Amino acid sequence: MSDFEQLVQASRLYYELGETQNAIAERLGVTRPQVSRLLKRARAEGIVEIRIVDRTTAESPAAEALRRRYGLDAVHLAPTVTGPEDLGRRMVGRLAAQVLRGTVRDGEIVGIGDGASVSAVADALEDGATPVAATVVPLAGGYWTPGPERDPFRRVADAFSALPHGLMAPGLLDDSATKRALEAHAGVQAVRDLWDHLDVALFGIGGPSWGVASVGPEVMAHLERAGAVGEVLIAPFDLDGVFVCPELRERVLAFDARTLGRVPSSIGVAAGESKVRPILGALRAGVVRTLVTDVATAEAVVDLGARTPVSGRTP
Repeated sequence: MSDFEQLVQASRLYYELGETQNAIAERLGVTRPQVSRLLKRARAEGIVEIRIVDRTTAESPAAEALRRRYGLDAVHLAPTVTGPEDLGRRMVGRLAAQVLRGTVRDGEIVGIGDGASVSAVADALEDGATPVAATVVPLAGGYWTPGPERDPFRRVADAFSALPHGLMAPGLLDDSATKRALEAHAGVQAVRDLWDHLDVALFGIGGPSWGVASVGPEVMAHLERAGAVGEVLIAPFDLDGVFVCPELRERVLAFDARTLGRVPSSIGVAAGESKVRPILGALRAGVVRTLVTDVATAEAVVDLGARTPVSGRTP
């Protein structure tokens, strides 16, 4: 039996005849985990197509409203699901993975951010993606944890069979002198050179996650005075889309979020009630060219934008 025939056989037994994965494993002479992987591959390669007909959800005009109002290239909306925040994140992550698959081309340089939303995109890509001869680089230094999970940019690179290029440095540093010293390192400079030629940037739009322990009391006070509502690549901004707290920028080793709008494909991913204000600020900042979110979040962003005109104040 060929590889393709095995994929078809496993799919027919499972989806058409209702056989259990254990029974399929016995019939095909493989293990149960191998059956699970076969079924995932069958979906990823288009042998199996799962279609959910949701008659309770209408097309939302929010996508076109956001696209026109903020001059976006595209807005992709996932259905809104009720329940834990993680469910909505996974739904949006799957949609963003499809957007990324359709965007990345051979020879391109792809920058990947960090955070829960981007991790959900990487999880969805692990179901299978067509190999692409691209270079994948993190958009910011990282934080090392004792857990086994790998950085999102490496998981994205693995999914595409692309070349990962790591940045072995923290994203948030103690002071500007440390940042300057690290920037002089050849390995860090190599990553910064790649940043200068990005073709695609995929990043999460975060809410106010900073605290005194991470940024210090002075910066924390500045962020509160400035009315920071969210951040992209460790760069905070207010509801008007104005990037605030330049003293924090001097301690951050990351792609300059203020220039994301100049990347040919700049994809922002976020959803949920807590992300409405951050998304609006990011759209007004002009850092997003393609937005991936869900219906309810998009509609809330449209509503908030209509109720809160830009104040025009400076940080």
